[in-house]
Amino acid sequence: MGMSEKLKYQRKKNGLSQGDVAKKLNITRQAISQWERGESRPDLENLHLISGIYHVDLSYFFG
Repeated sequence: MGMSEKLKYQRKKNGLSQGDVAKKLNITRQAISQWERGESRPDLENLHLISGIYHVDLSYFFG
């Protein structure tokens, strides 16, 4: 499972919409969508924030 799949899996597992995550990160829903489709990747700062939102270790996304 790649980063994009892990991002989508964890978001759904936590019962959040793309809009919910976007609001928490103060970014657009389209950015979340691009990450989950593998068209782009979150920067390290956003990835760190996401790991806190999803309650997973940052290394989860790199494994």
